[in-house]
Amino acid sequence: MRKLLVLVLVSFSILSCSKREIKIPMLAEQGIQEIHNHSQVWIFLEIKNNDTIANVNRKNTISTTHWIYNIDKHLPLKVIIPSIIKLQYKHKKSFHSEDGMHDYFSYSDTNSKKLSFLKFDAVIYKTDSLLSKSYIKINREVYKNYNNINLTFNPNNVWLNDAKMENDEFKTTLLEFIEFSSEGKQTMLHLNFNNKLSYQDYLYYKTMLHNFNNAAILTNHLEFIFDQNKVPDCGCE
Repeated sequence: MRKLLVLVLVSFSILSCSKREIKIPMLAEQGIQEIHNHSQVWIFLEIKNNDTIANVNRKNTISTTHWIYNIDKHLPLKVIIPSIIKLQYKHKKSFHSEDGMHDYFSYSDTNSKKLSFLKFDAVIYKTDSLLSKSYIKINREVYKNYNNINLTFNPNNVWLNDAKMENDEFKTTLLEFIEFSSEGKQTMLHLNFNNKLSYQDYLYYKTMLHNFNNAAILTNHLEFIFDQNKVPDCGCE
């Protein structure tokens, strides 16, 4: 078991123990770069009968360590989220699990040229195609004291509540809207991800929001992964 994982990437891909390549996301966002006592999960992209599937290898994972998830950046959420949910449960509920052991996504920080990590074990994925705006209405007492903002991430655009934005204007527009709308309340961001979104884009938005580093802005630990064919009002145009 390696004590520390800090790699400088050249090709922005990594190899598993079986020498199979995974192209991990490349992101210009700072993350954790040192993790002690870890083992690795590998999720490969495979094509079978013209279908894209996620091939999971966790043979070398140890429940008493942190788990690092190395996932091919081209995989869509609809094929990786079910596997991630199962792995989260196994890591947390294993007979040998220990408190303080976390799950991390890996990516290449293109600024430092090093492998970096984003902790995600607190995330709970909602895959019943219920959007956050409906969930907030059902649980209005829980969220009534927040400045609630619903974000919907699609392959070609982002929606801020009921307004569509282009990807390149998302961060600036969101921060301006928070400043305008908060009125002294703590803001809570509610994240909705189209299940056609690639893992590369998913982690891009996740790391960006994580690096806001603003105590006045919270992100709900629930993440809504939806099928646009089942949610007619998703804002997916």
